[in-house]
Amino acid sequence: MRLSLPVIVAPIYVSFTGSLVAAAAWVLGYFLLQAIEVGIFPRVLIERRMDDARWRSAALAVVAANGVIFGSFGVVAAVFGGPWGVACGALWVSGAILNAVLTSVGCRPVFTAALLPQIGYFVILALLAMPLGASLGQAVALAVTAGLNVTAALLAWRLYQKILAAEREAKAQAQAATTAKSAFVAMVSHELRTPLSAILAGAAAVEGRSRDASDRSGAGLILDSARMMQSLLNDLLDMSKIEAGRLTTEDVPYDLQALVEDTVRFWSAEAHKKGISLRLEAGVMLGWARGDRIRLRQIFNNLLSNAIKFTDDGGVVVRVTTRVDPRGELLQVEVADTGPGMTPDQLERLFVAFEQLDASTARTHGGTGLGLCISRQLAELMGGDLAVVSNAGAGTTFSLKLPLARLDGSFEPEGYEQPVAPSMDLRVLIVDDHEINRRAFGLMLRPYCSQVVAAQDGQAALEILSISEFDVVLMDMNMPVMGGVEAVRRLRGSNGMNRHTPVIALTASSSADHVDQCRAAGMQALVNKPVEAHKLFAAIEAVLESVNAEQGIGHLAIPFAPAGARSPAGR
Repeated sequence: MRLSLPVIVAPIYVSFTGSLVAAAAWVLGYFLLQAIEVGIFPRVLIERRMDDARWRSAALAVVAANGVIFGSFGVVAAVFGGPWGVACGALWVSGAILNAVLTSVGCRPVFTAALLPQIGYFVILALLAMPLGASLGQAVALAVTAGLNVTAALLAWRLYQKILAAEREAKAQAQAATTAKSAFVAMVSHELRTPLSAILAGAAAVEGRSRDASDRSGAGLILDSARMMQSLLNDLLDMSKIEAGRLTTEDVPYDLQALVEDTVRFWSAEAHKKGISLRLEAGVMLGWARGDRIRLRQIFNNLLSNAIKFTDDGGVVVRVTTRVDPRGELLQVEVADTGPGMTPDQLERLFVAFEQLDASTARTHGGTGLGLCISRQLAELMGGDLAVVSNAGAGTTFSLKLPLARLDGSFEPEGYEQPVAPSMDLRVLIVDDHEINRRAFGLMLRPYCSQVVAAQDGQAALEILSISEFDVVLMDMNMPVMGGVEAVRRLRGSNGMNRHTPVIALTASSSADHVDQCRAAGMQALVNKPVEAHKLFAAIEAVLESVNAEQGIGHLAIPFAPAGARSPAGR
């Protein structure tokens, strides 16, 4: 609007002055100053640059010059238009004052630099009024009106400044609240993962060793319940990361065909229990691709879980196709069920966090109402979208569209492997500040290890590592006295017997920053809490294979990723 206004005013300028050259000169000068002002004084940097002495003088000079050029039209209109021109000029200067209020963004020096030229023009117009034919009363009325305009501008600017300050404060408070909530969720999640690890370890031990069918059944129930709680915790953490803008995705090669087939195969058992069908319709061979397989599997799991959960008769069909559009190749996955469908009102609330379709949904099916909200956010984070079509009584179809980055060449399939325990006697050091965790990990490892030693913090671990040799160290990250990162950094910098001993991080966080921090310290693998036995065994097996490959020389070089990531049930 600021750039188009002079073009509109130019014909009026010509009508007053009768000079096309004068009008063109005024428009050209205005455009030039506007360009300079926008270039060195953008709105996003206005306050920062006003605090910098190198910019302040030049910026204020440009603003003042801009005000002089813009407001000069008011005097031109008065000189060439007589009393009527004086009135037009006064209106023009009033508009310039209003523009100064709106464009100063609450910055006092900028507002002053823009306002002073217009006050000067009001004074000039009041002095010119009588020589141009106005009466004394009219001249006085013009002066009073000018004073009222300036007073109103000052009051408006002060109000605008208060509004901007209140907006900044509200934004800061909202950001602080989001940060506090995320920190609280992370803290609660971390504390809950400690007893969860013990529950999973104890139940797995009972299920694996007991000969009594009833005991094994009870242990299986405990394991299923603990894994459900783990899934809920993961959803809460994901939601807090999304709200804080800290959720990231990875870009790695993976077998897309196997991922789809394994996920459908995993949920087939659940569908069979309900007496409904689950069918996969894949029109093309998907092969290998690049992307975030963990997050893609998480979306698949949420869609299939919901479809099976809400379908009592009929079945669920998963259709997988690809198509090409101007952006490239797209993967399209449809999950269609023959369930009760949804009303328009329910569809509006479907992707809202913590929302359930109705009160009976939470009572009947449980859940937090986060799964679909997180799934859509993940799809958008990966450059795609998640949509839904549904009618009451006619079933529901979810449609997931994602960019597909195919990989050429052959890759070794990485299908799901059954977890195995370590096949050799090991000397393992467990470092964790929670006694429950130390006992839980010991319960998992003692049947397969010749020596299991525990330490309650990083400092105690370094003391033990200085006098005893170990094959593997399991290291918690957040501990009093000395944390895991600092302990491993000191271990790698020492000349002791365990300088090259592989270290596996035990942590509740698997964010990219956290993984990078662990890797930089010298850790070789990461297992997320709550720890399940097969994930821990897989990590130990991986680092031991690396030791054999590297012959214990230098830093170990193995893929650094959360263990157990390939399980089709992983969320």
